[in-house]
Amino acid sequence: MKPTEHDTFWMLYEQSVRAPIERACRSTSRKRTDSSMDIDDMVAWIDTRVWRMLQNNSYPTFHDNPSPAQAIQRLLDHRSTLARWSYLALCRQHFRRVNQRAEFLGGMSRAERLSMVSSTDSKIERREELDAALGSLRKSMSDNDKQKLAASYIHKEDRHRVAMVIGATRRKDERAISQTLAGVVKENTIQQMRSRARKRAIEILSEASKLPLLGFIAILGLVISVNATPTQAGEQTGGRKGMSSLTTQSIPITTQSGENNGVLPGEQTGGRGPRK
Repeated sequence: MKPTEHDTFWMLYEQSVRAPIERACRSTSRKRTDSSMDIDDMVAWIDTRVWRMLQNNSYPTFHDNPSPAQAIQRLLDHRSTLARWSYLALCRQHFRRVNQRAEFLGGMSRAERLSMVSSTDSKIERREELDAALGSLRKSMSDNDKQKLAASYIHKEDRHRVAMVIGATRRKDERAISQTLAGVVKENTIQQMRSRARKRAIEILSEASKLPLLGFIAILGLVISVNATPTQAGEQTGGRKGMSSLTTQSIPITTQSGENNGVLPGEQTGGRGPRK
């Protein structure tokens, strides 16, 4: 497939392939794991696999230079195979987590077990709300903001995955992510990108306030990295020093009587001054 046709392919992929793949993943998860495997993880694995095949023009979809329509039809015909591949790729770590959770629950009392809520069940219940929020994020964010959000994602190993989730699939988006991973872009510039894109994403997600609080937080955590320190969150820490540094210093002030009371002239001291 020609590089100029990639944008057309991803547009058709979003319109025609994503929903059938999600249904195939849901069916595979229900049959093989009793619906305990996360559908989002399976779909993300397939998205990454398709992206790698497209970049390398590799078998079994892009090896013979197909048109975008032909490639889309091949993916639709083999969506069950893709879902099974994603299950095989994720099953080891999935069942390891299941076993760890079972061992953890085994050491708890019956009352403690009954007080716990299954995260898998809660994810299934609010699936439609999360999909709607992600859809609004893909639709409302500009291509430039999507590129900044993906290229500046704080976890470098997840930048390609975030790009697939929010729809940053253009060739220039891939180049921007590659440059940030290779260290071509300065860290300060990446932090600025993260701050601006994060602010725009929060504005869009805030419009979906009808979502349950947990669902809103889940979407926010999927595409945005929230950190405690201003530097990690992308805020600017350079420039002039604030006035707080002055308040921590002892500034001696000498009065007419020669005493040093440490108070600036005209400063309020919390009460009336002494009578002369």
